[in-house]
Amino acid sequence: MMGSNPPEHGTKPRSTRHHRQQNHRVVRKQPPRPAVSDRHNIYITSKTDFKAQQRRCEELLNSGAREIFLHCMGFSVTRGLNLALRLVQNSEGALSYAINTSTIQLVDELHPLCDAEDVTFRQRNNSALHIKIFNRSLFDIVVPQPSQSQTQAQSLGQFRGKAKARQ
Repeated sequence: MMGSNPPEHGTKPRSTRHHRQQNHRVVRKQPPRPAVSDRHNIYITSKTDFKAQQRRCEELLNSGAREIFLHCMGFSVTRGLNLALRLVQNSEGALSYAINTSTIQLVDELHPLCDAEDVTFRQRNNSALHIKIFNRSLFDIVVPQPSQSQTQAQSLGQFRGKAKARQ
């Protein structure tokens, strides 16, 4: 009995929906981005050179930016994580990071191979990562401790003030 089933290799079985799509050419649309371009938002792709992305992030942080945001999804998630860790490691403790995950809805156009059908749309989900890289000095607030002579003088002044108020 055990020998009759083929071993599983971790791949998903193909659904019957897949056969319907062979009559279509899939055109993947760009993921949604904000209309206003911001220099502090960097979109990580697998097509851009890793060293170029690293250089761009370092230039932004060295030019005085207190924080940058790396956005990556799907296949480029590991590249975004590697970039964030490399930036933090190279900063010698000056930078830190915070990671948020999300799911982004993407739209694909299904163009028919024959002219008899119309273009249809398909929605699919993709995992995304948003990495905030920030300067740690923003949150390391040093509260000065008063010296002993200052605390003694203050407590003595408060004591004298109470004594005068009683008289």
